[in-house]
Amino acid sequence: MIARSLAGALFVVTCAGCSPAARHVAGPFYLIERPESRELALYRCPDGPPGCAIDELPVLNVLAAGGNDHFVAVQSDRGYYYLRRIAQERSGWGNNPEKIVGPLSEADFTASRRRLGLPDLDIRP
Repeated sequence: MIARSLAGALFVVTCAGCSPAARHVAGPFYLIERPESRELALYRCPDGPPGCAIDELPVLNVLAAGGNDHFVAVQSDRGYYYLRRIAQERSGWGNNPEKIVGPLSEADFTASRRRLGLPDLDIRP
């Protein structure tokens, strides 16, 4: 009983700093509103929000996103993007920095989606 109460209290304290706009995409990837521009962007959060970094993820003003075990895909007002997930994504990219493909047109994204098994863009702000 004490462990359950302690776990509940810890959850409340831990999530007190969570962004209410944070939407989980897959693994350590979240959509979060950037405070300086109010645009939704893709962040890597190894331990979940609030410990997030935008790293070199240049995708801003996200309209939709999706993720699976192999890829994260994003639609923004500038086009479509995707990146292949790697084993080191939670501990740092090491010698495997994220390789973002895009911006792609809708037709090119659809072709890549069929060829590679990219996820549905079912996560919306």
